[in-house]
Amino acid sequence: MKEDSVGTDDQRSLYRWIMAGIAGLLMTTSFISLTAFGIMSTKMASTFGISSGTLSIYGVDAFSVGLFVAFFLGHGGIFDTKLKTGVLVAQIFLIVPQFLIPVFPNPYVLIALRFFQGLMIMMLALFSIQLAGWFPAGERARSLAFTLGAISLGSAAGGILSGALIALSWQETYYITGIVMVAGALIYFIFARDSESQRKAIIQAKGEHHQSAWKNPMVILMGLIQFPLTWVLFSVGGYLSSYSYHLGYSSSQTSNLIIAWGLSGFVAAFIGAILGDYLAKGKKTNRGILNSRLLIMTSADILMAIGILLMIVIGSFSYYDLLFAAVVNGFLMMFPPNYWALPGNVFPLAIMSAGAFGMGLISNSADAIGPFVTSSLISDLGWDGVFLIMLVLSVIGILLNIYLSRSKLPLPQD
Repeated sequence: MKEDSVGTDDQRSLYRWIMAGIAGLLMTTSFISLTAFGIMSTKMASTFGISSGTLSIYGVDAFSVGLFVAFFLGHGGIFDTKLKTGVLVAQIFLIVPQFLIPVFPNPYVLIALRFFQGLMIMMLALFSIQLAGWFPAGERARSLAFTLGAISLGSAAGGILSGALIALSWQETYYITGIVMVAGALIYFIFARDSESQRKAIIQAKGEHHQSAWKNPMVILMGLIQFPLTWVLFSVGGYLSSYSYHLGYSSSQTSNLIIAWGLSGFVAAFIGAILGDYLAKGKKTNRGILNSRLLIMTSADILMAIGILLMIVIGSFSYYDLLFAAVVNGFLMMFPPNYWALPGNVFPLAIMSAGAFGMGLISNSADAIGPFVTSSLISDLGWDGVFLIMLVLSVIGILLNIYLSRSKLPLPQD
């Protein structure tokens, strides 16, 4: 996509900030489903005829597998020039099960429906591509801050809604949160537009001969650097409420803990995006932009590790100690806006979409593995053991970032 010094016409339009806002709003309403399920699981268990622990494992693990499988759906390039269509497919997978789960209180149906809900994560790659058409390279992390921070904000919103609706049945809570999701989707589809200049540029670029995205080593490496963070993000997001209950904290305290973790992540996403864009804006090459963003991503991995360590060491001392640890851990969200701002800088335009879905497929394999390993090993290793695994992965993430910053792999236009 050809850009002058200040970007394409679309990238100079004030409408671009409307696009960023409504994409973030949709992600917020979408991620309500993650923590709302965790908080409501104790109420749901009696209806399903199984223990709350088993229900939580079924629901979180099925959702997590869906998060991984989602990136197979678009990695072939079928949504390259039909990004809103891809978002529509993701929203159908998310919203329809939200209204079906209360109707079919069967554990096996729950597993299937939660799996389909997890497929909505394909929106991460879709919004990364869509907003790249509306924002120049030096603004892309900020454009994604709301969208990526919404993973945490939606988790917080799920905690707030579930806490506010605690007097209602879990079925009523599901229907109300489902209506909120529908409202977010309506706002998006009324106001969102794909960038026409980007669409034309992709069609032109795809007409040329380019290698498969999987032959580009950057797809593999970019996927690997976010693997540790994805493992921690969705393991903590799925099981922090269970850990809080394990330590003996009340439902209201657990709801507030989820809210605090989510809000800290939302704030961190904006801080990381602002810092990443500030460092990247003055860079003239894709290599310079990549290394600028890697600096912020490495800082996020360090804070993620510190938060996990604090959960192990002081989480059981008092509720406020656990709250502090969760807030520190939430700053891992400085990473995703900078990560998802990079496909346009590390992949040729013809394979940008396939590359984004490819790196998402690798990094989001942790969505399936992380929560599953966590649920499987809790009884054998205890909570300290599963948190130590997350700590080791955080260190590996830091080392991978350093390796990528020093690598000589070719980048577009470098």
